Amino acid sequence: MNDEEMKKAVEHYRLLIEEELEQEKTVNGQRMGPRKFVKKMNIDLTDIIHPKRPFLGKKATDELDTLYVTTFRIGSSKNPVSLTKAGYGTDMVGGIELGTNLVKSGLIKSVEDIVPFLAKYKIGILDIFKEEKIEDGKRLDLRVYECIECCGLPNIGKPTCYFETGMIIGLLGEFTDKKVFAEEVRCWTSGYSFCQFNVEIKEPGNE
Repeated sequence: MNDEEMKKAVEHYRLLIEEELEQEKTVNGQRMGPRKFVKKMNIDLTDIIHPKRPFLGKKATDELDTLYVTTFRIGSSKNPVSLTKAGYGTDMVGGIELGTNLVKSGLIKSVEDIVPFLAKYKIGILDIFKEEKIEDGKRLDLRVYECIECCGLPNIGKPTCYFETGMIIGLLGEFTDKKVFAEEVRCWTSGYSFCQFNVEIKEPGNE
């Protein structure tokens, strides 16, 4: 994606976010977007093969984006219950290691490189929605659109992007050499058209 395409994508999804947040509700302490909740015991292949990525998949021919996303997901498709229980330990650690090694290997050389890298490799469209200083560090509101992990999956009532959460921790931790905390608070699998991550970068001694 070039800069103009990236700008159009971000503008498109920011408008959707406004609409979705107006319809947001809380169910059992969990934020829930407007897309219909589907009670399912398993995420099956029919769910996995419909990524719905109008920007990242725009130039793909012969359904290449669908094939790319499906291949990524097949190895990590799980029962939604185990996503919340086991995903943290496995997918999160894998994401942290990948993010850290992307920096150490020089594939991502600066924080500014993260956005184009994620788009180039079709992991997602990163929007640094808000950044603010806090007493003991910095707080970020990061949004990911067309996420390879979850885009197109049914609303099962909970966020599931542990791998991407780990990548954020690994990338920012390696660049800043500080303690990074990240939590996904909204997700395609909790009824939204985006993933939102609350991130805090803490100064040493303030973890």
